[in-house]
Amino acid sequence: MSPSEIIQHANNLLQQNKLQQAKKLILPLIQSAPEHHQAWQILAQVHRQLKEQEQYQQATKQYEMIAWFNQRLDKANQHLLNKELKPAETIAHELLNLVTNEYRVLVLLSKIAFQASDLKTYLAITSHNININNTKSAAYDAHIEALFNTKQYLELISFYNRSTTLVTLLPKSQSLLAAAYVKMMDFKNASLNYQSLLNKNYHPAYCNLRLGNIEKIVGNNQSAIAFYCKAIKLAPHIGEAYWNLANLKTYTFTQLNIANLEQQITIDSNKLNRAQLHFALAKAYEQLSRYEDAFLQLRISNDLQKSLSPYITNDFNERCKKYLTKKVANTVHSSTENEVQLIFIVSLPRSGSTLIEQILASHSHVDASYELSEINSIAVELENLQIKSNVPYKLNSLTQEHLATLAKRYLKFIEPFRNNKPYFIDKQPVNFQHIALIKTLFPNAKIIDVQRDKKATAWSLYKHSFSQGHSYSYDQEDLAHYMNEYYKLMTHWHSVYPDEIYTINYESLINNFTETVNDLFEHCNLVVEQACYEFYNNQRPVLTPSSEQVRKPIYKEALTDWKKYANHLTPLLNRLN
Repeated sequence: MSPSEIIQHANNLLQQNKLQQAKKLILPLIQSAPEHHQAWQILAQVHRQLKEQEQYQQATKQYEMIAWFNQRLDKANQHLLNKELKPAETIAHELLNLVTNEYRVLVLLSKIAFQASDLKTYLAITSHNININNTKSAAYDAHIEALFNTKQYLELISFYNRSTTLVTLLPKSQSLLAAAYVKMMDFKNASLNYQSLLNKNYHPAYCNLRLGNIEKIVGNNQSAIAFYCKAIKLAPHIGEAYWNLANLKTYTFTQLNIANLEQQITIDSNKLNRAQLHFALAKAYEQLSRYEDAFLQLRISNDLQKSLSPYITNDFNERCKKYLTKKVANTVHSSTENEVQLIFIVSLPRSGSTLIEQILASHSHVDASYELSEINSIAVELENLQIKSNVPYKLNSLTQEHLATLAKRYLKFIEPFRNNKPYFIDKQPVNFQHIALIKTLFPNAKIIDVQRDKKATAWSLYKHSFSQGHSYSYDQEDLAHYMNEYYKLMTHWHSVYPDEIYTINYESLINNFTETVNDLFEHCNLVVEQACYEFYNNQRPVLTPSSEQVRKPIYKEALTDWKKYANHLTPLLNRLN
């Protein structure tokens, strides 16, 4: 039984005047988990009714002290929930002064460190907690969460499997294990764990949703549809499942689907969920050629998303253009040698970068994975260094040793995704901001910039619901601003690294496929193989929204979709340079 079940059962025995049975049940809990003040309260009442005055007074004192402690801990957790980190930390240290290394307080402190973006301290606290409190399952659950949040997926998998023999972990930890397997592209074990969670009736709609995502990634669209429909049956309000069906591109919404969507948008109070429902309904209306209705749904959904995640600009791009000059590029770079030829694919999202990756990854000498975030993590870490400098990443202050360490860190990060082929693709659109960092760490890296017609790109972004980030895409003026900044920065990088960035045009690829592919492989110093022309036969997992498109031969249907909505896109089109 869980502690709460023991307390409930003991209280029932107390109410039935079965005092010795209640005492026998509650004492082991108090010995193993004395932090439960309700247990002390029951024990005190048992002693009182048994006329055990001294024991009654001792138990009452323990109850009052621990109840006060728990009340303070609840207060600190409420501060954390409200993002009031300082008062939460003050209470945490107050409590640790009373009970050194109390495991729940250490969990709280670790969460405070995470909220403060101090990942090193975050992980250090959870590691300390499991070492000191090695019988407390909550400490293990917190460490698993920390490993996930710090992207240590292999260690998470190993730690989880070791921990199951020591403590009983929460189902949430198993869900993080399943997600870690997805991150490591081990979809078989990911599916097994989500199925296991389904058997435990742990958030069944959520598990079906995740299983559907896995089936989509590996190319089993019919299975994906079945899982998404199960999720909707279990939770008719689940916007993500409807959006995932819409995002499959090949799924046609039924009249029943549409009726359910139209009903759910009137009753759902969760803004994010409602936004996804509106995005899905827009797709459903578009399938019926109801373009005016479709755009209205898109406008509503984007407005909802913007209210949740407003676009906040910063001066990073301007600093790049001002300080990361050709002179800096020629003087600051790592001397680390690496056996693999790195290919970084950058772009605006929805520009065809997944297609370029699929074509390259169809070559027998090329490895690929998914949209990795390690370069961005390194960038954020460098930007947060306590060094006074306006130069992005503090590049002018970094030593050769520091650069070498970062280069080795990245190479170690990609090791699990490699099959020891001589080329490795890192396709991450947002890395367009970090080309100077990439070229500093890996001077010989090849940069491929994928560009698509601006209007088509803008429209594709505006009608898409992203799982996270991309807050610029939910407003036409913000979207134009972000896209213009991209083009300006790419122009700057071309001036800093002339002849080192290869730009490939999506429309050229579509209209002149063979010649464009040949030029691409020539730039990469690879001899094109027949499989690269037949990229759609490649069965590799694809984790981006374009997974279906890259499993089909080249098609031209989507090139001018935006024209159907041109009269609604004036704020966007007028601002695109």
